[in-house]
Amino acid sequence: MRKTLLCTLAAAALLAACGKPKQEARMMTVQTATISEATFEPNIQAISVLESTTNVALRPETDGRVVRVLARDGQQVKAGQPILVLDNVQESAALDAARAQARTDKLNAERYEFLFKNGATSAKERDRYVTQAIASRDQARSSAADLGYKFVRSPIDGIVGDLDKVKLGDYVKTGQAITGIVNNSTLWTLMQIPATQAGDVAIGQSVKVVSQGNPPVQGKGSVVFISPYFGMSGNTSTPNTLMVKAEFPNLTGKLKTGQYVKSAIITGSKKSLAVPVQAVMMQAEQPFVYKLIPLSRALPKIKASATVPASTKKKLEKLPASTPVVVQTPVQLGPLQNNLYPVKSGLNQADVVAISNTSRLRSGMPVKVAPANTTSGSSSTKGAKD
Repeated sequence: MRKTLLCTLAAAALLAACGKPKQEARMMTVQTATISEATFEPNIQAISVLESTTNVALRPETDGRVVRVLARDGQQVKAGQPILVLDNVQESAALDAARAQARTDKLNAERYEFLFKNGATSAKERDRYVTQAIASRDQARSSAADLGYKFVRSPIDGIVGDLDKVKLGDYVKTGQAITGIVNNSTLWTLMQIPATQAGDVAIGQSVKVVSQGNPPVQGKGSVVFISPYFGMSGNTSTPNTLMVKAEFPNLTGKLKTGQYVKSAIITGSKKSLAVPVQAVMMQAEQPFVYKLIPLSRALPKIKASATVPASTKKKLEKLPASTPVVVQTPVQLGPLQNNLYPVKSGLNQADVVAISNTSRLRSGMPVKVAPANTTSGSSSTKGAKD
């Protein structure tokens, strides 16, 4: 008896499976997303160049022949650290002589001060030796400065640039550019903003930068300077643009002076309904999406349509009323951000749209919705909105 009951149940299940409409089995499966709010940040974008806030050219303050090179390309140095040493034999000898003379004159001044206090010499004689000691002291300081100029030092903490231009034995001149010292810990991004967008920029606005490499390096800072004039022909800036400077910390240390990046000045923040980029199609420059609605809502219009074949209407009438149907829906969208479009019109909160197989869909087509765990990157739903 038990065996007969099991066989009967199995046969019933098999018949039920075979009885499912073949059309449902052939329905296209789509992944979906539910329309909800997202935060959008209107921004002004530009390709801009980076510049270190601390970047100097290393130049000697006197002429001389290079006798020592104390640093190498790419070396991290401290402010005041010597990079090159120039021939300084004469300056060293002059300093030694000046210091010796200063010591002698100082002793004489002290001796005559003692004699004056004991009435053994006049104030005039005492003052003469004191004055001579002061002059000798100042001469020693001057000689020390002359010798110091023979040591070309880094004026800032930073990294030494290319030193190949100067080698041992080379003769360098005052003011000659030897190399650069750059500190990339804090950078500027120098942006040329079109005149039409200049009114949207303000001091303190957030600025995001992204490098053009792979993987991209990101940074975030704020606007610190807006040029008081627009660029004109003959200037380094592009005509009819406004130079805007933003400063940001180079936290990763991977961004460098002279590097070009994508910059975006964030001019505001607002919430808006959002639709994923995967859902949007274009037709004659008009964006549209395929919105899912239950067959019960779509069928009256389909039956009233003169363009839908009667056979198609009969097939749809046989489907369950809750079957999702896609409807081509025109939309008005804002600029794309983070793979989302802000919706200006055409969709409402909680509407459901298709985000897969969109190129194969047609308005009025019944579909099957993929389970939520098969989608990636977008929220999904198991049915159309009632």
